[in-house]
Amino acid sequence: MPEQVGLFCGTFNPIHLGHLLIAEFAREQFDLTKVIFVTSAHPPHRKAGLLPAKERHEMVEAAILGNPFFESSSLELNRPGPSYTIDTAREVQALYGEEASINLIVGSDNLPTLSGWHEADKLIRLVRFLVAPRLADGQSFDPGDAKDIKNNCPGLKGADLDIIDFPAVSISSSGIRRRLSQGFSVLYMVPAEVNEIILAKDYYQDWTEDASQ
Repeated sequence: MPEQVGLFCGTFNPIHLGHLLIAEFAREQFDLTKVIFVTSAHPPHRKAGLLPAKERHEMVEAAILGNPFFESSSLELNRPGPSYTIDTAREVQALYGEEASINLIVGSDNLPTLSGWHEADKLIRLVRFLVAPRLADGQSFDPGDAKDIKNNCPGLKGADLDIIDFPAVSISSSGIRRRLSQGFSVLYMVPAEVNEIILAKDYYQDWTEDASQ
């Protein structure tokens, strides 16, 4: 049976428990062989307020150690210039072979801008989108979300798209950075191993609201 490879690309600034929940529920729901976490080195649409890629990737590696189905990838770390998802998807496809299916895990808030992504039309033909909808705490999964998302995102025409059914948690990287800059704890928002790295290295202590974009 061909491999079903999950591909989770992001800045992970920092990685948190919401990311891990999404990946694990996607893995089980869609029988993914593995989920590869790819830290974006030079994301084309987000440059301010980022820790260096090496530091963010170190936290990703620490966060996934306990899950044998999760892998971290440094594919984008040494790639010059902006990190385009299509290039990463092509590299993963080449690595696992043409018979493997690439499943791109994305948040629903990223999809309205998909038409502006680099070679978006080719990306749509290459991957299946596994979408994590933005849900409020306690809100339940609605199978009709997939149709609504497609209707609201013209750039998704012809896309293979499914919705990840996962427990909604209101944890965000920006919220974590904000708490740290205010001197508050983020324990239980991030894995304990990530929390230890953040505290030991004083990450995000000087973060400001203007640097969130």
